[in-house]
Amino acid sequence: MTIAAILDSISQHRFATYKSSVFNGASEEECLGIYLWNKQLAGAFLPALQIIEVSLRNAICAAKRRHEETLIEQSAPAADWPALKSRIDDQWFVTVMTQQNNRDSWRAVEGAKAQLRKDGKPPTTENLIAKLTFGFWVSMVNRDYSDGHASYLHLWPHLIPEVFPNALDKKQGTPLSVNRIGADLRDINTLRNRLSHHEPLWRSDKTYCVEQAINKVVRDYHKCLDVIRWINPSNLKLLSIIENTQKMNELCNPHALWKNKKLPSGLPDIPQTSGDDWLASTLLATRHTGGIISLDAGKGFAMLLSEKDGTKFIAQARNFAGRMHAYAVGDRVTFEPENKTAGRHPVATAVKPA
Repeated sequence: MTIAAILDSISQHRFATYKSSVFNGASEEECLGIYLWNKQLAGAFLPALQIIEVSLRNAICAAKRRHEETLIEQSAPAADWPALKSRIDDQWFVTVMTQQNNRDSWRAVEGAKAQLRKDGKPPTTENLIAKLTFGFWVSMVNRDYSDGHASYLHLWPHLIPEVFPNALDKKQGTPLSVNRIGADLRDINTLRNRLSHHEPLWRSDKTYCVEQAINKVVRDYHKCLDVIRWINPSNLKLLSIIENTQKMNELCNPHALWKNKKLPSGLPDIPQTSGDDWLASTLLATRHTGGIISLDAGKGFAMLLSEKDGTKFIAQARNFAGRMHAYAVGDRVTFEPENKTAGRHPVATAVKPA
């Protein structure tokens, strides 16, 4: 009953992918294990994909800024540099995209602006860079934005050494073309989308056996490592610190797949997890104990001094359990601390007698 209920929630249509002949007629239990293996692969890919997404967009924008500054320094007297550099358009990726010249990118920009408005955030350069999708930045690594192509934006090849300083042919040591770099980034974007939509990461139309399924995952992860290195090899150390590549190594072998295929056999004997019990046992204590050092019931506020860290907190009448008039200077209370959003002091909420 347990496995049948899980399969129903996954949907038989989605689950049918795991009944592929690649896995030699695996049973429903074993297919569920392969599904769990795929989930673990997705978890191991995430840190690498996040590093690529953040480093790519920042590298493109930083390189474009440096290039504009260099052009100014090469063409204008030094006395004019500060004024000219202050007029550099750091939101060029917004400015150049119109409904006429690039409808897809224009729509992505408009979508990012709308999301920022919904979030109550200003459309600053930093906020727009972060809100635009990975696919938006990947689309820029394309020969369409090379000299002699799109008239409204030129990025390549002059920015390749800045954005991808280590993107070199491994045999000849020559810089890779924007086409080659862009092709790998588009593959990674496809991988990211498959992961986001909970699709099998091992699947390929030409896959015949388990070893090929695993090798596809290995090659995709290697591609991620390459792109990270092209932009900034130091970022590979972030994956080492959290032992991410080691986790991928452990998952990418037939024995790990076999172990996952066997996992669901024990499902009926596993006790049901209680969300409430887990929450109660995992939440950390955050309340402070302290004393009331000043209180003005007429104006409806008080100052509390935390015994935990010696910080002064402000509390309004509505933050007190019961009526504020029932409290006095010197009373010991407990309270929940909140960071200040305005004013000089953090806020004490849910104030109660100690």
